[in-house]
Amino acid sequence: MKLGIKNTFIRLISSSLVRTSGIYTISGFINAAIPLLLLPILTRRLTPTDYGIVAMFQLAVSVVYPFIGINLEGAIQRRYYDKDKSDFASYIGTCLTLFFGSFIIVAFVFYLFNDQIVKSTQIQDVWIKYILIVAACQFITSVVLVIFQVKVQPFKYGILQISQSLINISLTIVFVVILNKSWEGRLEAQIFSGILVAFISLLILYRLKLIKVSPNWNDAKNAMRFGLPLIPHAIGGMLFSAIDRFFLTNLLGLNHTGNYTVAFQLGSIISLFTVSFNNAFVPWLFENLNKEEIEVKKKIVRFTYSYFVILAVGALLLIWIFPSIISIFVGDRFNSVNTYSVFIVFGFVFQGMYFMVTNYINFVHKTYLQAALTISVGLIKIPITYFSILWFGAIGASISFCLSFFIFFLSTWILSAKIYPMPWLLKQ
Repeated sequence: MKLGIKNTFIRLISSSLVRTSGIYTISGFINAAIPLLLLPILTRRLTPTDYGIVAMFQLAVSVVYPFIGINLEGAIQRRYYDKDKSDFASYIGTCLTLFFGSFIIVAFVFYLFNDQIVKSTQIQDVWIKYILIVAACQFITSVVLVIFQVKVQPFKYGILQISQSLINISLTIVFVVILNKSWEGRLEAQIFSGILVAFISLLILYRLKLIKVSPNWNDAKNAMRFGLPLIPHAIGGMLFSAIDRFFLTNLLGLNHTGNYTVAFQLGSIISLFTVSFNNAFVPWLFENLNKEEIEVKKKIVRFTYSYFVILAVGALLLIWIFPSIISIFVGDRFNSVNTYSVFIVFGFVFQGMYFMVTNYINFVHKTYLQAALTISVGLIKIPITYFSILWFGAIGASISFCLSFFIFFLSTWILSAKIYPMPWLLKQ
């Protein structure tokens, strides 16, 4: 077993997967390191309550995004790998048309439930409409990132990703530090940078001749068949990302939300690696699964187990140095950040493990099963989070995050093993 893992690493070290994932990982870390450098500024300029407001705005954007984008960027990605991908530009144009329609629908819902949204997020009324704008801009940019990913152009992917963060951090420094605008300046930076990068993304699509505004009904049905079944998945994802901070804000106050968000941002260092790696792993995985060779599948399994070990060791290292990271990056007013560290870090470990087993469900186009599982675990997380916070206080939010992702990872692994058998015991 150990010899097999060693040989797998030796073969993979010179493979295109490692080279490509290395580029994605480096660009991902640079992209995340840029806002991480903002922490010493923001946690000294903003109070935990101010940071909580910023966190709830970002959270609201992440909740709205799936309903505006309805996973159309995923449909574009999947279409690229189809053997019949004639008139790819027309397909993208159709997806953008669908996106515009979904944006109008979500905007109308926001108009109807504006007061309830303000109350639950504690975001001032004047800022609510910008949630929609930022989410829409993120979708447009994500379409271009997907194009770079499927075309295996990690340098261009990284440049666009890093440029967005550089613009964001530059505007944040101008608004928060120079103009002394507090949390309002941080939100303004996100809004203006999102609009600018979205405009650049549209120019890129135009220059690449990948926008053909001639909506095709068959393309629309294809995109919706891929995206609509993932709406429940999006709801589940919303529960995963929103419910902890929602309960913290409404049960304990924005002060706790601010501290928790800073700890969450530091712990997400692990997800920088796992998300970046998965961007490169998916094309390589799908290509090798198409070979239908048992030895290739065993190689994938061995590598997956090795990856799990690396994640666990990395988590222990991060927990060990967490207090030092806090002393460098976090202001004194955020005095309870380290309380959340252990459970948040291991929650991100289980998220990384989940990425490695969920791709098989996408490969066989059974996204509806993934959606059902996501919303099921997301619904389970509601009482887990509520009672964890009631019983254990603010740390209960991090306990819920960790436990929920462990359940999600394990149940996804069981599901993927049933619908796409792999030699997980290395004996088949």
